[in-house]
Amino acid sequence: MTTTLATDTADGLSAECTLAQRQDYGYMHRDCRRTKDIPLPHSSRVLLVRRCGCSCHRKAGGLR
Repeated sequence: MTTTLATDTADGLSAECTLAQRQDYGYMHRDCRRTKDIPLPHSSRVLLVRRCGCSCHRKAGGLR
Protein backbone atom coordinates (compact mmCIF):
# COMPACT_ATOMS: atom_id res chain seq x y z
CA MET A 1 0.00 0.00 0.00
CA THR A 2 1.35 3.39 -1.01
CA THR A 3 0.19 6.71 0.41
CA THR A 4 0.98 9.95 -1.40
CA LEU A 5 1.43 13.02 0.77
CA ALA A 6 1.40 16.52 -0.64
CA THR A 7 3.96 18.25 1.51
CA ASP A 8 5.23 20.53 -1.24
CA THR A 9 3.73 24.00 -0.94
CA ALA A 10 4.02 24.44 -4.71
CA ASP A 11 0.95 22.21 -5.02
CA GLY A 12 -1.02 24.89 -3.21
CA LEU A 13 -3.06 22.41 -1.20
CA SER A 14 -4.90 23.46 1.92
CA ALA A 15 -4.11 21.74 5.19
CA GLU A 16 -7.42 19.87 4.99
CA CYS A 17 -6.79 18.52 1.48
CA THR A 18 -3.22 17.56 2.37
CA LEU A 19 -4.51 15.53 5.31
CA ALA A 20 -7.32 14.06 3.16
CA GLN A 21 -4.70 12.32 1.01
CA ARG A 22 -3.86 10.04 3.92
CA GLN A 23 -5.70 6.79 4.35
CA ASP A 24 -8.91 7.10 6.41
CA TYR A 25 -8.98 10.92 6.14
CA GLY A 26 -10.69 11.32 2.74
CA TYR A 27 -13.65 13.05 4.38
CA MET A 28 -11.43 16.06 5.15
CA HIS A 29 -11.94 17.40 1.58
CA ARG A 30 -15.39 18.57 2.75
CA ASP A 31 -13.78 20.82 5.36
CA CYS A 32 -11.63 22.76 2.89
CA ARG A 33 -12.71 26.40 2.68
CA ARG A 34 -10.21 27.53 0.05
CA THR A 35 -12.56 26.96 -2.88
CA LYS A 36 -11.94 30.26 -4.70
CA ASP A 37 -9.25 32.91 -5.11
CA ILE A 38 -9.58 35.93 -2.83
CA PRO A 39 -7.97 39.05 -4.34
CA LEU A 40 -6.18 41.68 -2.30
CA PRO A 41 -8.51 44.69 -1.99
CA HIS A 42 -7.79 47.46 -4.51
CA SER A 43 -5.53 45.18 -6.53
CA SER A 44 -6.20 43.58 -9.88
CA ARG A 45 -3.48 40.90 -9.90
CA VAL A 46 -2.38 40.18 -6.33
CA LEU A 47 -4.14 37.39 -4.45
CA LEU A 48 -4.62 37.49 -0.71
CA VAL A 49 -5.55 33.79 -0.58
CA ARG A 50 -5.06 31.40 -3.47
CA ARG A 51 -7.65 28.71 -4.19
CA CYS A 52 -6.70 25.21 -3.08
CA GLY A 53 -4.97 23.31 -5.88
CA CYS A 54 -6.63 20.00 -5.04
CA SER A 55 -8.26 18.21 -7.95
CA CYS A 56 -11.48 17.75 -5.93
CA HIS A 57 -12.19 21.50 -6.32
CA ARG A 58 -11.75 21.47 -10.10
CA LYS A 59 -14.63 19.08 -10.77
CA ALA A 60 -17.86 20.45 -12.20
CA GLY A 61 -19.78 19.85 -8.98
CA GLY A 62 -17.24 21.62 -6.76
CA LEU A 63 -16.48 19.91 -3.47
CA ARG A 64 -17.26 16.26 -2.98
